[in-house]
Amino acid sequence: MLDVLYVEDNPDDADVFSRVIRKMEKTISYKVINIGSEALDYLTAEGKYRKDTAPLPRLLLLDLDLSEYSGFEIIQKARSIARTKLLPIVVFSTSDNPQDISQSFELGANAYVVKPGSYQSINQLLRRLCDFWLIDNNVVN
Repeated sequence: MLDVLYVEDNPDDADVFSRVIRKMEKTISYKVINIGSEALDYLTAEGKYRKDTAPLPRLLLLDLDLSEYSGFEIIQKARSIARTKLLPIVVFSTSDNPQDISQSFELGANAYVVKPGSYQSINQLLRRLCDFWLIDNNVVN
């Protein structure tokens, strides 16, 4: 089982995420994908993940600004197929644009979180997100 699939094309943000997750008391399994098309292949178990058993994550943490497919397109596709229809999706973006927030929710995101600027703030936020979505929340995938 995979706890978190993080779709993020900024290597610095992906590195911070990985460091924070590895330092948590509870072991959390995760995978980072940096291209929108690969994220869609993973979620739909197609392309290079067709023969592989791509375990459905318990949480999709998603940046909006990605190459090939945007985060919006990934949300829309995830909500249109049975495999990922109920998958918790949290948008994790630097954008605080009200249109981005509204569009994310309209397409089916469960939450929208603006990335804070400091490592300490990101650390605290990711810990709270993981606690809620992986421990407190009892969503069945």
